[in-house]
Parts: sequence; structure tokens; C-alpha cells
Amino acid sequence: MRPIHFLGILIVIVGYFLIKVFQPFLGTITIAVLLALATYKIHKYFLQRLPGKILPAFVSTLILGVIFFAPLIYIITNAASFVAGIDFGVLSQTIENTKAWLGEFIRSHEIFSNQNFNDFTAQIDINSIVNWIIQTATFLGKKSAAFLKDILLILIFYFFANLYGKEILLYFQRIIPLKKEDSETIFENLAGVMGVVFNSIIATAIFEGILFGIIAQYYGYNGLMFGILYGFASLIPVVGGVLMWLPLSLDRYFAGDTTGALVIAIYSIVVISIIADTFIKPIIIRYIDEWMIEEEHIQINELLIFFSIVAGLSSYGFWGMIIGPAVITLMISILNLYPKLANSR
Repeated sequence: MRPIHFLGILIVIVGYFLIKVFQPFLGTITIAVLLALATYKIHKYFLQRLPGKILPAFVSTLILGVIFFAPLIYIITNAASFVAGIDFGVLSQTIENTKAWLGEFIRSHEIFSNQNFNDFTAQIDINSIVNWIIQTATFLGKKSAAFLKDILLILIFYFFANLYGKEILLYFQRIIPLKKEDSETIFENLAGVMGVVFNSIIATAIFEGILFGIIAQYYGYNGLMFGILYGFASLIPVVGGVLMWLPLSLDRYFAGDTTGALVIAIYSIVVISIIADTFIKPIIIRYIDEWMIEEEHIQINELLIFFSIVAGLSSYGFWGMIIGPAVITLMISILNLYPKLANSR
């Protein structure tokens, strides 16, 4: 047996046990690597200006933690405090009042016959609704604890991906049967598109979150919390912003502030959804696109990226916004490279 064949068999065996050992962490490792690719140019900036390799990797990790993960942790901890402070007696009464208001509204506008409405409201069980809210809060609490653990692991793996990423990339360039320029093209395409997707998501979420936080703070709500919530809600296509401004508008309406309810709704629709999302957001993405992707590299249609994010979110949850574009970019890069390799044979 040739030494190279023996070494190949040994690599397969050891690799199998390595995967078994790290199997619980494969998902977080994948996310960390993709985030390292997405922030490649940012890390490269610190590598050129800070001494050594540990300090640039630490600063890159710290920035990612502050910009991306700190808001998540803030929301989770505040949500836990909010749930713990819920007075379920008041909640039941609020639901009952809402039910009565809805009945009066329907009767006054003659939308349904009284009998139809009575049949409908008879099926509404206040205790069942409250129990569902309690069960949902408990479920979210458990998921939040797991999510915080994943965040910590992602930051750890992200640090090591930045610390040893260059060496790992150079090693794979030596062993894979591709020319150096071809492997570099795949890497730069993936890093460029991932950078555009990730940085544009963060930039627009922060921008729109700030805009919504201002109006929320003006009406006495926690502007920071609602701004962060709106930023993450904006990642949900079409209905994301509505999930945030509609409850606040309804709360102002039920509090007797009809003007405030209208102002929040109109401000959210006109200033955020139309002006910011329709006109300013493309400018931000175009600027990031010009910075992250060189002209000779692959250019992927924005609509395809949008659908890859939607598909990723539906298939993999929150982290699908990173995985979806990565899979699409990698496939298109390989398909573009294949004819070149086929013709060179």
C-alpha cells in the first residue's frame, strides 16, 4: 500500500470520529465560518492595522458581539423580565375588554348578524388564551436559553475562524485539485456576496430600528427595546414592520390616544416602509456592494439573494439568512467555474 493511500484511509477514519465528537456543534461552527466569511474585509482591515493575529481576531469578535449579538441578548433578558412581571388577571380583563370592544364595533357597523357574532364570541375561551400565552412564554424562555448558548459558541468559533482562517484556506488550496486562482475566485465570490448580504442586513436593520425607536420613545415606550425589535422584525419579508408598529398603534388607540395611533401608523408606513426601505435601503446596499465585491467577481441578482434569504429563514430559522445566500453563491460560483475546467481538459 502506498503511503498516500494509507494516509487517506487514516484521514477518513479520524475524520469520522472527529465529526462524531463535534456533531453537536456542527451547526454553530458552520454559522461561525459563514460569519467570518461575511466579515472577511473587516477582519482584514484590523489585520493590517493591529499587531499579531490574536488582537485583530479578538477585536473582530468583539465588534460582532456588540453589533449583532448584544441587541439579541438585551431583547431576551428584557423579554424574560417582561414575562415575569405580567399580571395575568389584568391580561384576562384586557382580553375581555377587547372582546367587548370588538363586539360593539361589529354590531355598530353591521358587519355580521348578531347571531353570527354571538356564535363566534361563544367559542372564545379567555382561560385558554391565557394558558396559551403562559405556555408560549415558557417555550420561548427555554428557546432563549438555548439561543444564548448558541450565541456564545458562535462567538468562540468565530474567533478561531478569524485566528486560523488564513492558514486553513492556504492548506485547502494546496490539497484540492484546483488552480490557486480558481479556488481564490470561489472564496472571494462567497466572501463578497456574504459580506454584502450580512452587512446590508445589519446596516438597514440598525437604520430602520433607530427610526422606529425614535417614534416609540416619543410616545413613552422603551425606544431602545422597540428599535431593536423592529430591526430584527424587518428581516421578515413583507409583514416584518407591521408586526411592530401595529401593536403600538392599537395600544395607543385603546389608551384613548387616537391621534398617537394614527401618527405611529403613518410614520411607520411613510417614513420607514416607503422612504427608508424603498429609497434609502437600495442606496445603502449599492454602497456596500461596491465596497465588498470587485468588478471581476460574480454579481448575483438582488432578487435571487432576497429569495435565498426567505428560503433560508423558512428552512433553517433565524440563521437561514446567512445559510441561504451562502448556498446560492457557492453553487453559482461552482457552475461558473465548471465550463472553464471542462474546456481545459
